[in-house]
Amino acid sequence: MRGYRNGFLGVLVVAVMTMASVQAEDAMRPLLRLHGSNTIGQRLAPALLRAFAAQQGWTVVTQRTVRVDEFRIELSRDRDTAYIEIAAHGTGTGLEALLDRRADLWMASRPVNADELARSSTLGRLDLPAQEHVIALDGVAIIVHPDNPLYTLSIPDLRRVFGGAVRDWSALGRAPGAITVHARDDRSGTFDTFKSLVLAGTPLSAAAQRYESSDELVAAVMKDRDAIGFVGLDAVGASRALAISDVGTQALVPRRMDIATEDYALSRRLYLYAPELQSDAVRDFIEFAQGPNGQALAERVGFVGQQLRAESVLVPPDMPAEYRALTEGARRVSVNFRFGSGLTYLDGKALRDLQRLVDFLGSDAMRGEDVMLIGFSDAKEVSPIDAILLSNDRADFIAQQLNRAGATVRRVRGMADASPVASNETDGGRSRNRRVEVWVKPRASTAAR
Repeated sequence: MRGYRNGFLGVLVVAVMTMASVQAEDAMRPLLRLHGSNTIGQRLAPALLRAFAAQQGWTVVTQRTVRVDEFRIELSRDRDTAYIEIAAHGTGTGLEALLDRRADLWMASRPVNADELARSSTLGRLDLPAQEHVIALDGVAIIVHPDNPLYTLSIPDLRRVFGGAVRDWSALGRAPGAITVHARDDRSGTFDTFKSLVLAGTPLSAAAQRYESSDELVAAVMKDRDAIGFVGLDAVGASRALAISDVGTQALVPRRMDIATEDYALSRRLYLYAPELQSDAVRDFIEFAQGPNGQALAERVGFVGQQLRAESVLVPPDMPAEYRALTEGARRVSVNFRFGSGLTYLDGKALRDLQRLVDFLGSDAMRGEDVMLIGFSDAKEVSPIDAILLSNDRADFIAQQLNRAGATVRRVRGMADASPVASNETDGGRSRNRRVEVWVKPRASTAAR
């Protein structure tokens, strides 16, 4: 009988302690709740949120895993307590949480689509600059085992491999071996991006092995010399990323500079989407994430930040002679400004990049440097003459914006449809080709405009 009593009392104590713990958690108020992309939620969001909380004077009491891909960060400040919630089950899950008011921010590793815009009208207009925020850049890396002798693939070849039309490496010029395809799951924003940029309507092979976690996918590729898969840039690990080309473009590996300019064929933006009505904490966090400290942290976590830098880059020999002459001795700035067809509309990232560029050009490191803007059109813009005019107009528009902000542009040139960075056969590709590059060059060696 005594043993029964002791056992009953033990169960009762545990139950009381559990109820007390639940009540204590319920007493905490949510500071921020982020749902959606696994790519953002695994590493980037927790790092940004902890740093933001510290900036706001909060102390992290504990961070724990509630269940797979769900995290809770508990905070204290003076006599106040709060918590941060992260649920990283894939981009597709975040909008529903935002609509149901279970989330304050939607993490997305692709832009909001037309169907989602229609369903989310009660939240405002998610694709407007006040609600759509780019917090980092990433590249979808096509990975293979380090012992795989293949180094380059085109997007059409990738489509055939991941669609199941090519099943042996011998069809791609390698020694024979059955290709093992690895892919993220349907809820993943990484898969959404891959589906849009690579598959383009082709169904994924039924033989593909699927993963919710990028780390699990990389581990599987590392065990198989004949494997191929795709992950975000931060997850490549010990695997090897291939150089990727689009139709008519140069093959590029996912280098940080080429992702920053979005020239890499499989580059992508990482987003936070907020409802039109936002709390102070949401607004302050977005500002922190997009600011210098947040962008430096994005770099440390493994993504590509949006703080600008200038680098010497190799100009391909097939570029026009005028382009090679202009850029000789110059350095490329890590930003491109992109445009819609025939329009000079800039999105939220471009508007923020304008201010970043003004600040960068005004820094001590840029003293004595002249700025050159080189505009481009796509191959299907009306006529060759119109293409030249449009590429000039785009560069002129950016120059006007910079001049208004106090930055001086010394040279503006339009290069029509030279040097595409994406296929001109798709709307998305043509949009990427309509761009303005930014270069800097020591003043003594720059001719007058």
